[in-house]
Amino acid sequence: MVWLLPWDEDTHVRHMPWATWSLVAFNVLAFALMLGASDTDAWIDRFGMAPATAQWWQYMTANFVHGSPMHLIGNMLFLIVFGDNIEDAFGPVPFLLLYFAGGLAGDLFVNSSNAAMTIPSIGASGCIATLAGAYLVLYFTSTIGVRVMFLVFTMHTFHFRAPWVLLFWFGYDLYLTFSRHGVLDVGEGGGVNFVSHGMGFAVGVFVAIYARLYGVMRRYDKLSEGSTLLGYWPTHLEYARPRRPRR
Repeated sequence: MVWLLPWDEDTHVRHMPWATWSLVAFNVLAFALMLGASDTDAWIDRFGMAPATAQWWQYMTANFVHGSPMHLIGNMLFLIVFGDNIEDAFGPVPFLLLYFAGGLAGDLFVNSSNAAMTIPSIGASGCIATLAGAYLVLYFTSTIGVRVMFLVFTMHTFHFRAPWVLLFWFGYDLYLTFSRHGVLDVGEGGGVNFVSHGMGFAVGVFVAIYARLYGVMRRYDKLSEGSTLLGYWPTHLEYARPRRPRR
């Protein structure tokens, strides 16, 4: 099996991305619990979210439900690639708010545009698309390596600027989301929820633009450390003196 694996090549984090790795752990745990359930379909119906029967808790739990190992692995790879960099600049609290806000926006748009749909919407891809949209704005000059993989072996690596890679993966979903006004066209077996991807990506782009205007990346470039929980959002950091390296 030949597949593509994106990987950031030149953007390194300064802080341990605890929130990102916690999300990975919760997603893996949720998948293990699903595999251990006596009735997997009933488990997905309970914790996934079908617009026709949506329950309030499913707006959170559906983000942790994955239908197959490859579904889980693919989403977690994207989460690791983009999540640690966004958390590095935003801090864990704003990062988590952005992550779930993007997923929520996607779910609300899906439900309002496909109110009669009974197929559950599952997966973290809407949340992860939000991080990808934010990465596009915050790290638009970075280079992403796209590895051509055969099973688990790297055959070749191509290097592209971040905007080209991210627009390749999410640009078409963004176009379909707004050109079709959020209406999905899926068969009985389901399909890719491009609306959740497209809306999440748009949320990430707009929040990251606001973050840049607010000075988050200016402070990130200037200082080695930000707030423990809020990253480089606090405005008083603007007046902090850069720490000199110890000799």
